[in-house]
Amino acid sequence: MNPWLKIPLKDYEKHMNHPLVGQLELLSNLTKEKLQKYKPESIAILGVCGGNGLEHINNSVTKTVIGIDINQEYLDECKNRYSTQITNLKLFQCDLNTHELPDFKAYLVMASLIFEYIDINTGLEKVYNCISENGILIAIIQKNNNVTSVSPTGVESVKEIGSVFKILDEFEFEKIAKEKGFKLISKTEHFLVNGKSFVCLDFQK
Repeated sequence: MNPWLKIPLKDYEKHMNHPLVGQLELLSNLTKEKLQKYKPESIAILGVCGGNGLEHINNSVTKTVIGIDINQEYLDECKNRYSTQITNLKLFQCDLNTHELPDFKAYLVMASLIFEYIDINTGLEKVYNCISENGILIAIIQKNNNVTSVSPTGVESVKEIGSVFKILDEFEFEKIAKEKGFKLISKTEHFLVNGKSFVCLDFQK
């Protein structure tokens, strides 16, 4: 069983919100930033969990919102939280390692801390096919900077994902993305309190 199916959403969010981690707030802020920058009519969020930035959706700008996650519990809670706030919210359970993505086209695809857990080549091919022409992929990858993979927050269940997490080389990732048809148009790095950082890569199809 995929470790992500064993982690309750409350544990995941408690871990990500912990002062030693601070990742949930940063991911939310980056989603807000990209929504304001690209003003997408349609967006797909891979690894949507319980929302992952959906609070920043403006229905008058973004007409279609697609959420993908491996864990149905996460999707159920996401629906509870946002189905009344977001006009056209579509949620799909999907294991990106073994399943094809649902048949959709989105102008903006957010993939935050996703490629650490899936095959990069296959994942990028699947994402390329669901992005509109000239659309945007935001890939956020984690740099540990010699810090342990899972921060010690006291949330035991999240340690499970350490078995499937892999560190990515940002330059190798850029190279593979280019080979798959993406053009890098922006790159920023954002540091966390625990010494890790997020590299945010904006690609255009």
